Parts: sequence; C-alpha cells; structure tokens
Amino acid sequence: MRKVSFLVLILSCMFMGSCNTGKKITGQQRPADKSARDYVTIDEAIAAVRVPESVAPFVAEPGGTKELPRSFSPPYRSVKPVKLFDNLYFVGTNTVGSFIIDSGDGLVMIDTGIGDTDISMMVEDMKKIGLDPSKIKLILITHEHFDHYGGVSYLKKNVCPDAKVAMSLTGWNMLQTVPSEWAYISTRPQSVDIFLYDGMRLKVGNEVFRIVATPGHSPGCLSFIFPVTDDKEPHMAGIMGGSAVWPTQTETKLYKASIEYFKAFAEEAKCDVGLAVHSTDKDFERVHTRKQGEPNPLIIGVAGFDTIYLKKYRERYLQMMNSGKITPYNPL
Repeated sequence: MRKVSFLVLILSCMFMGSCNTGKKITGQQRPADKSARDYVTIDEAIAAVRVPESVAPFVAEPGGTKELPRSFSPPYRSVKPVKLFDNLYFVGTNTVGSFIIDSGDGLVMIDTGIGDTDISMMVEDMKKIGLDPSKIKLILITHEHFDHYGGVSYLKKNVCPDAKVAMSLTGWNMLQTVPSEWAYISTRPQSVDIFLYDGMRLKVGNEVFRIVATPGHSPGCLSFIFPVTDDKEPHMAGIMGGSAVWPTQTETKLYKASIEYFKAFAEEAKCDVGLAVHSTDKDFERVHTRKQGEPNPLIIGVAGFDTIYLKKYRERYLQMMNSGKITPYNPL
C-alpha cells in the first residue's frame, strides 16, 4: 500500500504540477481560477496548451502499411445498440465500440472504431436507438491505437464536422512519429482540438469528465470517470483506457502501476460501474433482458469496481508476467 501511495504521489507530480520544486509541467496549464470551480469548459480546454511548440505538427504519411490485422478486418458484425443508463449508450461491432453520453448539451463519443466501415455502422446504430449523430459535440480518444482513433476522419467529414476531438498530447505526438505499423495503422486524425491531461476535469453540458493518465497499454493512454444515472439515481462510471498487455518489462509493469493509480481516483469518485470499449453482446445480455424495476446489472458497487472490474486487468497483467513471453532487460 505504501508503494501504491508513493506511485500516486509521483505520477501526480509528473502530470499536474511542481511537487514543491517550483517547476511547472511544460505543454499544458490549468486556466485561471473561475470562482474556485474544479473543471474547465471545452473552450477553456482548447486554450490550455501553454507551449504550442510542444505539439508536434501533423504528419500525413509517416510511412509503413495500412493493412489491417485479420482479426480487425471486415466484414464486421454490429453489436446490438443499447441504452445502458439514462444518459449512456453503447454502439459497436464484434471488434470494438463506442460509448455515447448525452450531456444535455450535445453528445460525447468515447472512441471511434477502426475506420470508415465500422464507424459508419455505428452511426447508423446510433439512429436506431434515437440518437442524432450530428449532435456529437466532443470525441474523446482513450489512446493512440488504430481501433480507437480510426473513425475520427469519417465523423469529421461526414457526420459532425463541428465536433471537437480530444486526446493526450503524448498520444498525438506519438502518432506524428511512429510509422503506420502494428497498432498505429489506419487513417489518423488530422488535428486535435483539446489535449487532455492527467487530473483534468472537462465539463460538457451536465457532465464532468475526469481524466486519468494510465500509460502502459500505450504511452498516451487515458482513462475516464464520469457520472451516469439509472432511473434518475446517480452513479459513477469508470473506463480503463487500455486492455491488452504487451510483452516488455516496461510496458507490463507500467500497465500494472496504472491500474492501481486509476483505482485511487476511482475510489475517491466512488465508481460503481466499470465499462470497456471492447465490449460484446454478451457483456450487455442482462441489460437487454432487464425488466422494469430490476436492478441495473452494470452497477457492481464501489467495492466491486476494484474486486470485479479492475481484477480483470490485474489478471491480464499476471497472465503476461507468467507467460514467459516478456523480453528480459538487456545488461547496461
């Protein structure tokens, strides 16, 4: 527990401030105090880049390939679109999906799928559950892998041209550096309006999204915490931004550290709903069959968020640690 607390302290210092050294992080800053409120609006977030030179210029074609892995290639099958809470919906395919939050002042979409084919399916599925895709106001990208950013260009061109796009600065800069290979293929966003940072609270309509940096699955991976309601009863949802664990010493151990880091903020926020963008019909089967007056099966309790939801991520970490696949450190 002392190690976890120390990790939370160190990461908080890295991402949010000076840790009593008098130094500030470069690249981003919090806007001036607005009557002591603890969130920023979309407009304030757009203006939050302190050092514009820290943002890498867009690179149209960094080389490499755009050939999709077989498991992520068409044809895709739609996951049945579903309303999960009063203000939360899910659309997706057999590979990956998106959560849609009705903020009361436009829709917020978390992740955008692989590319034109699957995101166009998700757009049509949104309509089937009464959502207007043109009302998407903000697109949040959990991390810089093709199956999460791949639909941004299609959405901006064909569906919601005025929507703002948000991801981490680390993730954006990574995409301008790494070739189109492995997890960085598919059409990339041409621009980002908001660079999300650790500890940021972003207000959209009635919603405030809490941003937590959770590197490991990718360098710029982010996780989100935000409120939902079920029959008007308030709850708090959490999304761990990355799923798979990669077989390197640094990535595997950083993945585990980020789980415990996210846990600290989830406990503080009293998260009792755990969500994953790589969801399937099976994950929401009980939601589809839920009868009037029955409890929402996605509500697992504050303790359950740790012992049920985060446990799955710890198990992935342990599976990789025990797999024998991790590349050992080379001698210095």
